[in-house]
Amino acid sequence: MHTSTNLASVRSSTLSHWMKVALQKGKQGVQRGERPFGAAIYRLTGEEVAVTCNTVFSTNNPAAHAEVNAITQACQSLGKTKLSDCWLLATAEPCPMCLSTAALAGIRFIAFGATQAVVKEAGYGDLGLTGREFAKQLTTDLILQGPVLGNECVSFLLNNRKRDQLG
Repeated sequence: MHTSTNLASVRSSTLSHWMKVALQKGKQGVQRGERPFGAAIYRLTGEEVAVTCNTVFSTNNPAAHAEVNAITQACQSLGKTKLSDCWLLATAEPCPMCLSTAALAGIRFIAFGATQAVVKEAGYGDLGLTGREFAKQLTTDLILQGPVLGNECVSFLLNNRKRDQLG
């Protein structure tokens, strides 16, 4: 089976459509007081498996990033821990924790909107290592593609800059 080749051949217009869905979910999260990040998981068939936002504040869980939430929801929805037939889309370049979770779930293809530099500029910091740099250090072959809907995702982040420096 040539799943990897098929996953890699998803058209940019399809990725843009999927990213719009993740971006909309991120906007809904901001309206509920969460940080401005959204994520989605889609199967190659176009089936939407999970669409989530960051829920760090509502769950008091620093690991409740949009990507981790989407992976958790997708695994629960599909009843399996491996999502090798799926794409992960994130409105911003995933952090090392989110990339590790994706790798452990068998996700190889990840599309992101805004880069880590924009995440940092918006006040959300970084761990001193971009997602792309971290992915190169993994033994798993992760393929990060971005920016997808870069302008929209950058605007979303910069229009929702971090206001409190405590949380």
